[in-house]
Amino acid sequence: MVWDDRSKWIWIDNVKEDDLYGEFFTTFECNGKFPRICISADSDYTLFLNGKFVNSGQYPDFPHYKIYDELDLSPYCIEGENKLAVVVWYYGKENMSYYPGKASLRFEVHDETGILVCSDEKTLSRKSKAYKNGLKKQISLQLGYSFLYDADAEDGWKDGELNGFGNSSIVNTDLSLYKRPVKKLEIDLIKNSTLIKVSENYYLFDLGEEEVGYLTLKIGSEHRQKLTICYGEHIADGKVRRKIGSRDFSVEVIAKKGVTRYTNYFRRLGARYLELHSEHPVEIEYLSVLPCRYPLNKKEKYFEDTLIQRIYDTSVRTLELCMHDHYEDCPWREQALYAMDSRNQMLCGYYAFDEFDFPRANLSLMSKDNRSDGLLSICTPTNVDLTIPSFSLHYITAVYEYCAYSKDLTLAKEIMPKLESIISVFTDRIKDGLVLSFSSENHWNFYEWSDDLQGNLGKADEPTAEAALNCLLSIALQNIEKICRMIAVEGGYEKIADDLNSNIRKHFFDKKRGLIDNGICTGHFSELVNSLAVLCGAVSGEEAESICEVLANKNDITKVSLSMVCFKYDALIKINKEKYKKYIIDDLKETYGAMLDAGATSFWETEKGESDFHRAGSLCHGWSAMPVYYFNLLLD
Repeated sequence: MVWDDRSKWIWIDNVKEDDLYGEFFTTFECNGKFPRICISADSDYTLFLNGKFVNSGQYPDFPHYKIYDELDLSPYCIEGENKLAVVVWYYGKENMSYYPGKASLRFEVHDETGILVCSDEKTLSRKSKAYKNGLKKQISLQLGYSFLYDADAEDGWKDGELNGFGNSSIVNTDLSLYKRPVKKLEIDLIKNSTLIKVSENYYLFDLGEEEVGYLTLKIGSEHRQKLTICYGEHIADGKVRRKIGSRDFSVEVIAKKGVTRYTNYFRRLGARYLELHSEHPVEIEYLSVLPCRYPLNKKEKYFEDTLIQRIYDTSVRTLELCMHDHYEDCPWREQALYAMDSRNQMLCGYYAFDEFDFPRANLSLMSKDNRSDGLLSICTPTNVDLTIPSFSLHYITAVYEYCAYSKDLTLAKEIMPKLESIISVFTDRIKDGLVLSFSSENHWNFYEWSDDLQGNLGKADEPTAEAALNCLLSIALQNIEKICRMIAVEGGYEKIADDLNSNIRKHFFDKKRGLIDNGICTGHFSELVNSLAVLCGAVSGEEAESICEVLANKNDITKVSLSMVCFKYDALIKINKEKYKKYIIDDLKETYGAMLDAGATSFWETEKGESDFHRAGSLCHGWSAMPVYYFNLLLD
């Protein structure tokens, strides 16, 4: 689509605030066919037509890569005058899924005859009366702000009762607009919830399983009063864990006297439990969520082993719960796009859904990141000055795997400069044959959640030679070379990988233990590092076979966590698939079966479940869906 010059980026006149809700109103006549709207906003929008909810959800993007939605208005349009209302929530402050731009809205309504109305200075606007502006109550570093909605302050503006509205101002910005690269979410009917605990002005509801959706409620009250609604995955303490460290998993609604009906289409809640605290007794007709799903065609898969079937089906559901605008690490605590987490999710999705548009869009979005050091930011999109260098290497692997599974080489051709730039950041750090770790406090030398491999978040480290980083660089070099061959461009990375492998073997291999040391002569050994050494080819032959024997049996080295166990399995498969097939299947059954026995409806971040990470362990995590990949790989 080519946007018309008559439509402008607009905002509320003379208003410059963070965490602010703007309300925009206009009308148009519709007598033709196929009415549609193209719309984009910073930061998020909810659209209504003739008082009815149409759609919501700005695609997470960058100011230099701005996305618009094209929506069909036919189901909501009437012949004659139509009333268009848009609520825009401007965050202002960055979080790990938001890169700040200017507060703004742009739209055009078309039918077969042309433009019916568009955003310009004549569009009426005001600050919201119902949403608390400037609240700045943070849920988490990844999720950003919470909200407070005052149902008693809502008026009839969506129906044209325009108290306090004035003309909008034109925003001085010039953004290149691109059509949303993935499908819009589908919103289901209200999820059944069960009231499981009641005490004085306290109500606890169970959704029955992990769910992701928009908060919706219908509550009767004899008083105007504030309702605090907490949400979460855990009630191990007998109630929802609202506050964990600096996080606050709660939202607020001021109920009016009488009946309050409200649905929030801005904030997706990932939860199993909803907890309501009121100031006075209330009558709750329902407190739940409207589940929202990314449209997918699940491939049916059947196994004779009933436990394997349960694990597989729960893994697929875990994947679905972690896919919305982009891949999410977990829907409750973060909803953030990480390069490493999403690589695991993509591998599973290729088998579960046979779908490639979604992973392509994610990989493309990550390529738009523009950190000054050439690495990918910790999440995408964000301008938070933090990166995990090793995740940039996982990104290259994810791009290669996308090419291999989809057979689509257009993405690789488009983003090759980014891949080359990332690789050069690491090869430029090679000293005496090994790449050195990063020393800035904004570079987190993380490899996985286990001893010696977590790095020091927020602290400056002395640059050292770490086996994990060198092995991952070798793997990335080999994968970018494969990409170069696929798209017929000159590579030259194979020789660098071969030299690196020789130096990994030379400096990290402990002949006495027959294992790769985590560092140079540290005496610390891990399953992850030894798996990576096998996969990159730094060890081979009898040495690799011996390492795999250690990996597949009881050992005294640091265990690999759920986040990275795929590399252990891959190393075993590389050396002898048939020999280790039973071990991998049995290990998956034991690990994931234990979660099911504990009542899991989606798979956990780590085997410790809710008690991990200072009682903030996620019970639905995208990287833990890996049984989908291995059951397909080993049981077909």
